[in-house]
Amino acid sequence: MLSSMIAIAHQTNRTPEAIAKEMGKDMKNTHAVSLRGGVAVIPVTGPLFRHANLLTAVCGATSYEILAQDFNKALNDPNISAIVFDMDSPGGEVNGCSELSDMIYSAKGKKPIIAYASGSCCSGAYWIASACDKILASDTGILGSIGVVSILEKSDDDKKTIEIVSSQSPNKRPNVETDEGKAKIQAHIDALAEVFISKVALHREVAPIDVIENFGGGDVFVGEQAVRIGLADGLASFEGIITDLNLKAKESFMNEQPQSTPLDIRAEERGRMSAVFTSDIAKGREKTAQMLLAKTDLPAGDILAILETVPSAKPTDALELAMANIKNPEIAASMEDKEETPEDIAARIASYSIGG
Repeated sequence: MLSSMIAIAHQTNRTPEAIAKEMGKDMKNTHAVSLRGGVAVIPVTGPLFRHANLLTAVCGATSYEILAQDFNKALNDPNISAIVFDMDSPGGEVNGCSELSDMIYSAKGKKPIIAYASGSCCSGAYWIASACDKILASDTGILGSIGVVSILEKSDDDKKTIEIVSSQSPNKRPNVETDEGKAKIQAHIDALAEVFISKVALHREVAPIDVIENFGGGDVFVGEQAVRIGLADGLASFEGIITDLNLKAKESFMNEQPQSTPLDIRAEERGRMSAVFTSDIAKGREKTAQMLLAKTDLPAGDILAILETVPSAKPTDALELAMANIKNPEIAASMEDKEETPEDIAARIASYSIGG
């Protein structure tokens, strides 16, 4: 991929747009959050660079800048319950990788954050993955390559390029063709690798020496072997992860909802019945009211609205005519949160006076 990018960069008298059209690459930014239920999926694909630009889009790369924006959006969205980084990257630029991994690591505990190695999860990509709550991999996922590499182009003698460095700063351009120059470059690379290793050790909760000795020394491992040495936490499928996260979010939501007690339910039902039967709207429509109360869970207001559309039954005999002129007794729900005995109910009903 690096060789491909260098070849593109060396082309002259051609616009990036023309190169992209010729290569058939989509120029639009494809590094956007996609939603699967309440799970945000953030793709981490291709080489990784600090900033997004036309070259990263042309070459199918990903920028830490866009990843950070997508991650913050998902993290702060109350409708998103979990985040999955879908990893398929060989790694990339050191600059910006540590900052992004720190951002992810500091957000742990707010929402489940999972790294899934669907393909390659190497070098800088693994650095990012290590900051997540868990690293899961497909059985063909490739993980590891912990270390830093610097590639320097030698000067082209055919171009006869002359470079003069200030005499006060002889180390500004170390000569990699000398032992002294190689040693200086090696020291820089080793210093960056120490940061990489110490961050992976922190994220994976192991000692730096364990990373050096047990995580392959820059080698990569596939699926089950990566799990066995501690690079990943388990094997999984992408769809399995999404289903599991959505199910856990649903269970958590249900557990957070307040549960009504039997006493609460009985008190609510008594209140619903009282609101219906003490209303003048229910007068002459008692049978319909009883049916609606027994057969539905409609609130009292909805039942009364239905009753208004139902013709009231007309009295047919002297007793019904007499009863029709008597107002319904004032029936109120018991204020005490205790279950009434049959004797209590009988005594309360007997206390109502219908007069006459």
